Amino acid sequence: MNFFQLLGLGYKNYFKGVRFLIEHKLYWFVLFPLILFAGIYWLGLYFQSVEARIADEISENAQNIESIRGLTWITMKMLFFDSLHLIFTKFTLYIVVIILSPVLSYLSERIENIIAGNKYKFNLKQLISDIKRGIKIAMRNLFWEYFFIVIILGIASFFGGFAKNIIIFSIPIMIGFYFYGFAFMDYINERRRLNIQQSIYFVSKHRGLAIAIGSIYYIFFLSFFYVLRGYDKLPTDTGTQLLWGSILVITFILAAIAPILAITSATLSMHELVDLSKNEHAVRDEQALANQNKELEEPDEIDEGSSENEENKEDLDQ
Repeated sequence: MNFFQLLGLGYKNYFKGVRFLIEHKLYWFVLFPLILFAGIYWLGLYFQSVEARIADEISENAQNIESIRGLTWITMKMLFFDSLHLIFTKFTLYIVVIILSPVLSYLSERIENIIAGNKYKFNLKQLISDIKRGIKIAMRNLFWEYFFIVIILGIASFFGGFAKNIIIFSIPIMIGFYFYGFAFMDYINERRRLNIQQSIYFVSKHRGLAIAIGSIYYIFFLSFFYVLRGYDKLPTDTGTQLLWGSILVITFILAAIAPILAITSATLSMHELVDLSKNEHAVRDEQALANQNKELEEPDEIDEGSSENEENKEDLDQ
């Protein structure tokens, strides 16, 4: 598949994933990111309020601070809470992937069991290894994303006007799309027993799919923070507040369910790409295979992949 075909594959399976989660009663997994995202958001607001309080304390008591030691202590407190606020707001996308790694890994396994008949025995040692790998991948992606962004900002300084705006805003976002999608695709690559370097190579060869998966995940988050940032500046009349309050709630829900939709799309897409039923490291689940065959026998359910296989078979016969 070329870049645009992979891009279309990822977007198609986002829509297909919503129906898949509902049909197979996996929608309850949404509760985990909803609770986590709400907690991260309120912690971020709490740290921001504490930072503002400390700043007010400095400005009000500046005259009464009698030593450099007192000023240093208050300043360190403000920097500490400022850093925590930055972590819990700016890096939320990676924090979600790291903390939810056991849930996302388990959901991906459940989806793979349904579509490919694969089953993986529970192994505590392997689970811990998977969590460590998820953290390592997220931290690696975070480092390289901001490394490339710094370089791009440096290059943008040589330009001006419209070209500079395009470089500053569009290219860093595209880089983010790729690295966020990478994190979700790696869950499946790990079960295929690819090491990190092999996973990096695989995703780089299928960057269109990574960008598609990461783009929806990132856009859902970005839309919530964009609405939230401008909410306080809106007129205070009831109609406006009610409208934008509803939009804020909707974008919050979309941001919270984004990781569940992303891992679903990633698993469905990887199955179409590499056929996960051929994974030699999985145990075959006969019951899941029987259910899958039963679904395939339904006359009204025609899978796009099967129709493509028949077309390819006809071409070979010719």
